[in-house]
Amino acid sequence: MTPPPFLGQYRLLRKLGEGATSVVYLGLDPFKNRQVAVKIIKSEFLDDPRNGRQNRKQLQNEAALAGKLIHPHIVETYEAVLADEISYIAMEYVSGGTLEQYIHADNLLPLDRVVEVLYQCCRALNYAQYHGVIHRDIKPANLLLDASGVIKISDLGAATRMDIEQTQSNIGSPNYMSPEQVRGESVSHLTDIYSLGVVMYRLLTGHSPYSPKNLAHLYQQIMQETPPPPTLLRKDLPLPLERIVLRALQKDPVQRYPSWRDFGNELAALGHFEQGDLEVNESEKFNILRSLQFFEDFSDIELWEVLRIGEWQKQPEKTVLMRENEMSDAFYILIEGSVSVTRGARLLIALRNGDCCGEMAHIRGQQLPRSATVTANTEITAMKIEPRQLAQLSEACQSHFNQAFLYVLAERLRLSDDRFSKLTS
Repeated sequence: MTPPPFLGQYRLLRKLGEGATSVVYLGLDPFKNRQVAVKIIKSEFLDDPRNGRQNRKQLQNEAALAGKLIHPHIVETYEAVLADEISYIAMEYVSGGTLEQYIHADNLLPLDRVVEVLYQCCRALNYAQYHGVIHRDIKPANLLLDASGVIKISDLGAATRMDIEQTQSNIGSPNYMSPEQVRGESVSHLTDIYSLGVVMYRLLTGHSPYSPKNLAHLYQQIMQETPPPPTLLRKDLPLPLERIVLRALQKDPVQRYPSWRDFGNELAALGHFEQGDLEVNESEKFNILRSLQFFEDFSDIELWEVLRIGEWQKQPEKTVLMRENEMSDAFYILIEGSVSVTRGARLLIALRNGDCCGEMAHIRGQQLPRSATVTANTEITAMKIEPRQLAQLSEACQSHFNQAFLYVLAERLRLSDDRFSKLTS
């Protein structure tokens, strides 16, 4: 594959490496004056008669994630292009190599560094899960080190957005696949926890948890055999580390750590890291949405979808969210505080936590002059959603929004009837 000197806006400087599916070049983005890694996808990967469609879907996933996962321990994807002539992904360039160099018995990292890099992985994968993404191909080759030794997780092309229907593919590298991946079952963040457990085992011992004769034997061992305790392979290994890695490697997903936070907190306790981190706010937001009646019928996966598209706003008292006769089609979910809905000088209704406003424009399917003014009575927290963002959600999630709006309209009609009855009685 001979690439052109320029690919999009990127000038290609030199080849960094090549794999079965792609060739990676060091590039320069002259507009932002930064080095980038440009992965050119091989045409035979995308046009494969058996898996080409799925492979293209992976690249589309990468394009959808571009610019969305911004985290200090995730390789940032700048751009992904799927075209007839040439397809490529431009991403953050990470110069320090991968963890593959440290999974051999003669070149192991110090134990405190192992704990540190695994904790960083837990933080990043926790963040990705809160954005509805599971990786499905955690392995040392996808765990990069920058010049200062900080972990960056790469290759989210194999990742699954949790709202995409296809979740039963066994994408993954055989040595790091979980039992449920081998069986072709549905995958979740617990699958990634298992795979990171395999990485941890290798970083601690310099050996794989399994010693197969062939691929079929490997799959059998993954599903049925318990790995040797790491202390048999490394006598100086602290027992708490052995306990952590063996829990991550449990065959039954229910027996593994239930969350990245649980996994990370145990590592943090050993490494004396701060347990509070950048992902707390996302978890808190999820819990708040879960408590609101508006989202009562939404699944957890659908709530993560909503969090990805919603713009979380804090506004002071007397802020006008929407004004009568103003053209707009956004709607708001009130998270905390109170607003007044007025027409002219007349108060129509007061709304509080869990109520929505502005939904009529969405129901009518077009921008309309606002029929009322919505003003904050107190400091408020609200989530703003625009129709174009709503269209990005899965059909099931959109359907639940429509059902919730119908419930809101029915309830407001009931309140209006009650008020009218009292006036005429």
